[in-house]
Amino acid sequence: MQSWLIDYQRGLRWLRRHRPLRALAYLERALLAVPTDRLRSPGSGSRRADIARLFYYLGLGFRKAGMRNRAIGSWVESARLEKRGTVRRKLFRVTNRYGMARQESREIDDQQAFYGIQLSRYIRSKQSHRLGTRAEIDMIAELIDEYWARLRASADLSQLTCGQKLELFRSIVIVFPFLTVPEDLKTEDVAVDFSHGRRVGDEDRCVCGSGLPYRLCHGRIPGADEALIGKF
Repeated sequence: MQSWLIDYQRGLRWLRRHRPLRALAYLERALLAVPTDRLRSPGSGSRRADIARLFYYLGLGFRKAGMRNRAIGSWVESARLEKRGTVRRKLFRVTNRYGMARQESREIDDQQAFYGIQLSRYIRSKQSHRLGTRAEIDMIAELIDEYWARLRASADLSQLTCGQKLELFRSIVIVFPFLTVPEDLKTEDVAVDFSHGRRVGDEDRCVCGSGLPYRLCHGRIPGADEALIGKF
């Protein structure tokens, strides 16, 4: 039996035993080792289906480990590979309008979106593209929370659409304590549908061809667990 299949099966066993961190170690190793040729793998279908299945179970492991946005990212990768199936339906059940893990209320959804935008912006501006010490993480979190409190006191978000909220969140530039000031903290990627000559809206299909809405594919806002650890 191929080594990646052994790791894959071990990962599933640890998932069934409710040991997600042990499961993730095996599933991630299987994902790195699975061949990417177009041949059919023994007893499990096409390589594309194998990789989609690995991403699906990785998502389950992340969710059980409490990394809900990492789980969303993994399921999005699975849905890009398999354009039909339960994973797509699952994505729409567990995500909010920002493409993030659904929270208990819309207000918390909004707060998480604001936090994800600002934290990602800060990390991108650093040369290392990562946060260093626990003290730095706490300082940045406290600063973002302070700006969020100011925003909530000055604007009634309940009267805004999701698109208007995103525009507002991205327009707010937090003055982070940089040793050197980045050229432009407000720079954001802009998705364009060149075939129709227009910008891609949140509910439009993503330009990558996945068939998913842009907000759930390449337009997703990373959650804190993705911003701190990395995003698929």
